[in-house]
Amino acid sequence: MERASLRRIAVLACAGSMFVACADGGDEGTRSSTETTPDDGDIFTESGSEESATYTGQDAAPVVESIPPVPETGVPGIASDDAFCRAWSQYAGSVQALSLAWAVQPAAAAAALEVAASDAVTSAVAAMSAEFPADIESNRDALTVDVPGPILDRAERARQALADAGGTDDEIKLLGDAWIEAIAAAGLDAENVAVAVADDLQQILLTATGTFLKDTPSILEDPTLDTTEFDITPSLDYIFENCPDRGTLAGNDVVGSES
Repeated sequence: MERASLRRIAVLACAGSMFVACADGGDEGTRSSTETTPDDGDIFTESGSEESATYTGQDAAPVVESIPPVPETGVPGIASDDAFCRAWSQYAGSVQALSLAWAVQPAAAAAALEVAASDAVTSAVAAMSAEFPADIESNRDALTVDVPGPILDRAERARQALADAGGTDDEIKLLGDAWIEAIAAAGLDAENVAVAVADDLQQILLTATGTFLKDTPSILEDPTLDTTEFDITPSLDYIFENCPDRGTLAGNDVVGSES
């Protein structure tokens, strides 16, 4: 499957609440689609100086800014120096990768990945909140509480299953770290992403996965993940302008396109 088609599975299947909210964004998603998928080289934006034109009476020369293209491999921004962007990529990248796993892998395999990722997801949202940009402070609750709420509920259920199976806090964190390493290495389009689990954690993960599956539907079938009532447009605009993924992890590069 091609990259855009795989992302489209995640977006259109309501896989992760931020994708649904983004798809409701209309024109913003279309703009991101055209600007985040260059054929080659950097993207350039031009803006004239109105102040200069006023004083000189001449048209101002455009100011050209080079914007690096979004990487086509891995998880864009997952190792960013910007703490907010890095946390966003870990969170949104995790949701997108888990969504694809639920779409193409057996339920037990997808559930095991989601259980392993539980600490990574909750830690990423906590980091997003701690590093939230002042420019979009008014959108904090929507992006860090309302929209990720259902995914965080699933992560908490998975974490409790791990604890009940005998997993310690350190072991649960190790699983989360292994999940981030796995998606960073495999990329978001990998249909067979897997987490390397030490032998002493294998049984804990298997037991926890069984418990999680009993009480939790697939991401693709979970009705709580529809959070379109919450507007995260200001946050997506900020991410588009400032983060390495430029909103592609929210599905902005495929909204309104054909697979």
